Amino acid sequence: MSSFIEQPRYSCALGAQQSVVAIKRAVPILHAGPGCSSKINSLIGQGEGYAGGNTIPCTNVGESEIVYGGEHRLKEVIEGSFRVIDADLYVVLTGCTSDIVGDDVGRVTADYQNLGRPIVFTETGGFKSNNYVSHEKVVNAIIDQYVDKFGSKRTTKKGLVNVFSVIPYQDPYWNGNLQELKRILEGIGLEVNILFGQDSGGIEEWKTIPEAEFNLVISAWAGLGIAEHLKNKYGTPYLHFPYLPIGGNETSKFLRQVGECIP
Repeated sequence: MSSFIEQPRYSCALGAQQSVVAIKRAVPILHAGPGCSSKINSLIGQGEGYAGGNTIPCTNVGESEIVYGGEHRLKEVIEGSFRVIDADLYVVLTGCTSDIVGDDVGRVTADYQNLGRPIVFTETGGFKSNNYVSHEKVVNAIIDQYVDKFGSKRTTKKGLVNVFSVIPYQDPYWNGNLQELKRILEGIGLEVNILFGQDSGGIEEWKTIPEAEFNLVISAWAGLGIAEHLKNKYGTPYLHFPYLPIGGNETSKFLRQVGECIP
């Protein structure tokens, strides 16, 4: 066998809803047609997180919204989500229908951002890309629209690193992989923002992203766009290790490379 495919499961761009679900006390709000979210959850979801699965608010765009526009419907769902779901962050994601129609989701979301609400948006129409690409778009949107506004000031904290690695829910072991990365990095004296999963500090951890001394990308390419964005935005350098370190030899190799980045 000359080649192999590792973790081939992927969905349309709207699959980034699972990235939001993986953030503690974060809620995706979908401006999309009925059934889109449930199909994604059945394909790549392995748990409902804080507000995933059938809890995810959705506009369920139909014929009326396609003909006359669905911005009013999105406002109703956002306001309903604020009333019903106690969350630290709300992330509006678009589906194919709303992107084709051209609803101004950014303007609708900005009205609530101007009121100090912890809400961000990004366009994730399914035809635009896949969930690997939209994962980076969602993370960058949270950084630009939320962390910049509510996060800490840009003061570098010695020993703090942000980790960008496996995409949440892409395989059954994603949470354990992030937990172990956090464990071994803390073992060499670093403070680790793991950002997703059970060992994350949730939104309070995201707020400290600008303080990191450097960023770690531990994957073939997923996360490189985020690290480049942070380098351009805050001047934070990053180390790219192109695979998960498995076993003693690879883990030692990984930690030595990380150690070389510590001043």
